[in-house]
Amino acid sequence: MQNLTVTVSNFDKRIQIEQIRCIEAEHTLTCDAAEVSDGLAVNADFEDRLWQRAKCLVERYDLASVLGRAARLSRYAKATALVVAALLGVLGVMYAVTDNHTINIYWLLLVLLGFNFISMLLWLVGISLNIESLTAGVLARLASWLPGHLEDKSETGTQADRAWLAGNFGNTLGKWQFSTITHQLWLVYLLFGVAYLVLLLTVRQYDFVWGTTLLSDAAFVRLTYLLSVPLETIGLATPSADQVLATRIGPELILTNEHRYRWAQFLLGALLCFGIVPRLLLWGLSAIKRGYACRHFALDYYLPYYINLRQQLMPLAGHGQIIDEDIPPPIIAATPAKTPVSHTLTDAACWIAVELDESLTWPPVSMTAGDDLGQVTDRESLARILQTLRSNECPSVAVVVSSARAPDRGIQRTIASLMADCAQRWLVLMQSDDHAPISEKRLAAWYRLAEACKIPADHVIRMSTV
Repeated sequence: MQNLTVTVSNFDKRIQIEQIRCIEAEHTLTCDAAEVSDGLAVNADFEDRLWQRAKCLVERYDLASVLGRAARLSRYAKATALVVAALLGVLGVMYAVTDNHTINIYWLLLVLLGFNFISMLLWLVGISLNIESLTAGVLARLASWLPGHLEDKSETGTQADRAWLAGNFGNTLGKWQFSTITHQLWLVYLLFGVAYLVLLLTVRQYDFVWGTTLLSDAAFVRLTYLLSVPLETIGLATPSADQVLATRIGPELILTNEHRYRWAQFLLGALLCFGIVPRLLLWGLSAIKRGYACRHFALDYYLPYYINLRQQLMPLAGHGQIIDEDIPPPIIAATPAKTPVSHTLTDAACWIAVELDESLTWPPVSMTAGDDLGQVTDRESLARILQTLRSNECPSVAVVVSSARAPDRGIQRTIASLMADCAQRWLVLMQSDDHAPISEKRLAAWYRLAEACKIPADHVIRMSTV
């Protein structure tokens, strides 16, 4: 008997990693670094190691059921909503059929298309203006309310559920996830309503009527003509002006088979062209956008949680040394990322120091003169180095700062200006033996500065001098 291999998408992996992160915010979970490295390639990137660690924790603490609960309940809730939408579509048609042999044409169109049209209009406005309440509405409030009212009240389960819901229904992905579900519900409503209507028209003979108290007959003739234009282009029969007038509710209402046939085609064609087709197009657009958002969903590696794990799982990616001339050249390694460009800090990088304190000597004796662009100490030195960068067109720039200082807006502006035109950006936190170890709070602040300067989290390294 062959073993079936279940393929997990990158999006599902990242969601599970986020669930583990939220659980660990409340409960301590332990997994040895050696277990994480077991079975992975030496150059495995940080995300692969996080996924391996997540699988290890799931197996050790038996978290599979807890992590999958929100997804299961979401599927059950969606199936229930689809059934309700189907029943409402059928009930709408039943309500519009006034008696055993009469169908009020425009009342039926209002029931099936009127609210659907308003919903599409509100959705388009919400998408255009990025108004969450119009694109998600009740579904968003239900998603935020659900975790606290699930059957399992354990803190671990609640945290995992919140992480799953935040990943699937938060930010840009959530907007298109809600949109996709909304269009699916309306499609089911319309399809079941049309299917039930076709069933009625197939097994029973109906007279089609319309009536009004305020509007003139000419208004309904004009409305019927406008709705008939797209239907005639696809070859459907539509009622003429005389047939529209002959269909008004009255004591002398007598319809021929031709009248009934034309009204039946008009009614079904209008539901198809003005209800089902637009919803299908919007659903397809939302599904494409949702798929794009899923593929580009990324973990926030600048969070302190991931910063600490990076130091545990990939110590070589976070530490290096600047050495003197009597020691062989150092190897400074960084996490390879899943991109075409190189993510290893090599001798080809241009090095720039920014306002180092007196305990740190720049440049180190092991660095060649061609790699060192100098140290920024004032406006003149900054302008000189910027001019050198523009003339040399350095593809990779490593900015060195003292880990002992706190990042502020001034140094952020300086780093951003130095890296404005380079393809690869590195931030090196240099620490002397005289400095106290960098605190988690300060390290997290440096990572946030790196994020603001568009420096990848993999390109923030810590370096010590000996």
